Amino acid sequence: MVRTYTTRDKAIRREIIEAIESDGVHSDQYDIDAIADRVLGGHKEGYALTVGIDEFWEIVAENKI
Repeated sequence: MVRTYTTRDKAIRREIIEAIESDGVHSDQYDIDAIADRVLGGHKEGYALTVGIDEFWEIVAENKI
């Protein structure tokens, strides 16, 4: 099931920042906006994660500051 969010900020918080920080890492070590541009899609019903878990973590690793 795809989770959708009414705002991009809410999607970033739930799908990106919470995922990164659940690994015990501070999200400020990553370019969150760059990650969001690559992993979130805008949908008529809301914003959602559009990549799989492996691709997500590859993109996160590529955007470490």
